[in-house]
Amino acid sequence: MQHLVRKSNIILLLWVVVITGCGKQDNPTDSEPTQDPPALTPETPDLTHLPFGGNAPTNILIKNQGDAQPDFLSLWLCGIPADGAGADNAGDWTNPDGTWDYTQKPQVEGDGTWDHEFNITLDDNGNRILTGNNLPDHPTGIFPVQAGTAAWEYDKNPNIISEHLINLSLPAVPEVAPIPSCVGFGPAGFSLTGAAIYHGASTLGTDAAAHEMLDKFGGHTDGTERYHYHFPTQDLQDHIHPHESGHSALMGYMLDGFGIYGPYGEDGELLTSADLDECHGHTHPILWDGQMLTLYHYHWTYDFPYNIGCYRGTP
Repeated sequence: MQHLVRKSNIILLLWVVVITGCGKQDNPTDSEPTQDPPALTPETPDLTHLPFGGNAPTNILIKNQGDAQPDFLSLWLCGIPADGAGADNAGDWTNPDGTWDYTQKPQVEGDGTWDHEFNITLDDNGNRILTGNNLPDHPTGIFPVQAGTAAWEYDKNPNIISEHLINLSLPAVPEVAPIPSCVGFGPAGFSLTGAAIYHGASTLGTDAAAHEMLDKFGGHTDGTERYHYHFPTQDLQDHIHPHESGHSALMGYMLDGFGIYGPYGEDGELLTSADLDECHGHTHPILWDGQMLTLYHYHWTYDFPYNIGCYRGTP
């Protein structure tokens, strides 16, 4: 009987040793630390072959001319000004396949500096308050576009940059509206730099980023003398928050209160308009005022319509 007990104890001891050994293989000791996988290098966009807005399927739809609803890959405008103006010749940076080459398009030169004012606060009533003067916190190109420069040969923009009062109340946690809304001219939102974000069309009803002369931050001024952005240049993104991996950082707020982020999505993949809905956004968990919320949001992309296709919330 004692022999059987000793034999049973030996078998039990061996079983414990086996289990403990397996556990050590699954859980390395301090002498064999685990290592995180190396961060993936963000995908680099091809800026040499970009689709022109206004050519199907990247259409510019106009509500008061019969386009009753937004469409995938397109920009849904409320209307076009009767006195539209601006540059309309993109031939020198148009490719044989009908796309355009951002790297061949001239930029507005110069480094104008500004007396910038911009503040974002949350009140006690569920609102986000934006105040400022619409002058950016970075240098801009010199406007009017200077005679004799490469940009002046294509776009003799005569307008200066001047202050514009920002005093805007947005919902701190916006909600998706029952139906989307068309986008008007003027600011469609505001960047964290303190300057306006305009949609992707010129007042001529063309692709503004492809036709009009912009500075290295993707911005310029117009007949209202308001500095604003049309294109998410690397300088603009790096100025707000350099992207290393993962989801892009917040770059601003649109007029319906939803945030607009840079061109990299949830897993750090480079987004195009085809990855987003007809308003140029989507829904997943994002960092919002210090906490993770599952919330609709827009993205800048390098292809038309660049920042917004329609308002998903209530502007």
